[in-house]
Amino acid sequence: MKKWVVMMLLVILSFTQSVQMVHAAKDEWNQLADLPTARVGSVANAVDGKIYVIGGFNAFNETLEYDPSVDKWTKKKDIPTGRGGAASVVVGSKIYVLAGKHTGFTYNKFEVYDTKNDEWETLPDIPFVSKSKGSYNVQAGVIGNKIYVFGGKEFFSYDLSEQTWKEEAPLNVKIEGAIGLVLDEKFYIFGKNDKREVFEFDAKKEVWTAKKKGFVSGYLNGVTYKNNMIFPGGTTRSLIAYDTEQEELVRIDVPYHNMRIGASSVVIGDMLYLLGGRDYNLNYTETADKNYKSFISLSLKDLEFPNNTETPGDKDPDPATPPKDGSTNPGDKDPDPATPPKDGSTNPGDKDPEPTTPPKDSATDEDGDALLIITMVNGLQKEYDLSMKEVNAFLSWYKKRDAGEGPGFYEIDEHDNNKGPFESKKDYVVFKNILMFEVNKYKK
Repeated sequence: MKKWVVMMLLVILSFTQSVQMVHAAKDEWNQLADLPTARVGSVANAVDGKIYVIGGFNAFNETLEYDPSVDKWTKKKDIPTGRGGAASVVVGSKIYVLAGKHTGFTYNKFEVYDTKNDEWETLPDIPFVSKSKGSYNVQAGVIGNKIYVFGGKEFFSYDLSEQTWKEEAPLNVKIEGAIGLVLDEKFYIFGKNDKREVFEFDAKKEVWTAKKKGFVSGYLNGVTYKNNMIFPGGTTRSLIAYDTEQEELVRIDVPYHNMRIGASSVVIGDMLYLLGGRDYNLNYTETADKNYKSFISLSLKDLEFPNNTETPGDKDPDPATPPKDGSTNPGDKDPDPATPPKDGSTNPGDKDPEPTTPPKDSATDEDGDALLIITMVNGLQKEYDLSMKEVNAFLSWYKKRDAGEGPGFYEIDEHDNNKGPFESKKDYVVFKNILMFEVNKYKK
């Protein structure tokens, strides 16, 4: 069946191992004024309702200011040490830029931009003992009056009052293409590592904790929004949020947009801004993609995030969960939206069995067909038009494999997609290469 027919008929029913479907967006992405120069690995921050974009590969020294009220970019004073893949934080009206890389050179440089006076100041270098960390290997966050800086197992804090560096508890891990975010006075490191872990530093207790089910890919961009950490640009139809309590990735459905790697993101109020980067389907390189001069925004106001704070009883049933019998009370919590109802008799407040386990007994669960879309860790997406029976078999394999059982790959029959003089054509999907997947169910 042709894709456009599928899209008209599908009823979204999404399954993931650690990525869970939530609210669908109502608004479209807004196309804003293009960046003057395409760039990858720039830092972007919001100060007093304006966006400042600094450096990046292809535009090492450039400092730009964007005013949302007039949709216009203005060039500001160049950063003294041009670089890409740096880290940055905002304190008041100042933007602190740390580390990064220029062509052939890596830096432990620490510089601050005064947005009110359009002036740069050079501060004492980050006191890393080992060699300069380069691009995407230093992460930073602000908690209280300190800037915390992590780089290649070394961890320091900079006291803004005393203007001095202090060595903090190290973290003995290898992580690539990472970013740092602060939430609830805790500093998080997200990036590529062998165990898919997220690392959390509690500033009050001064201890590190490893959390589960993070990313298997790096060079992401992220931002905090209303007690959530979100990562735009990693898929074409969603934002990814990390639920610190459940220790899982949650997928928030949004309108289609191009995937980006090495991009930058900023939130002002309820508006998300996404800029720069390069094609996600290519291996990351420090070369900006000319197609990503584009600068887009999306309202987050009507989206439902895992850590939204709402008054009990005011929350509607999860919109990704079809109603069972029309009797669900708006204040009741539905079972996990990734779990289809078994017989229509489940009470809305009851908890279903393991949410990633597809129902086994109901004949209706095998009815119809679905478009299975698998996103690989390198950004490549594969689509398979399958029966629900085949989809459930795939889900069963995935759950077992996640528990450490069964083969490390899965065989998918391409059926009518078999082109050429072949008797059959099958894809072999490797478990460790799967970033996420979704199931779009429909009836012919």
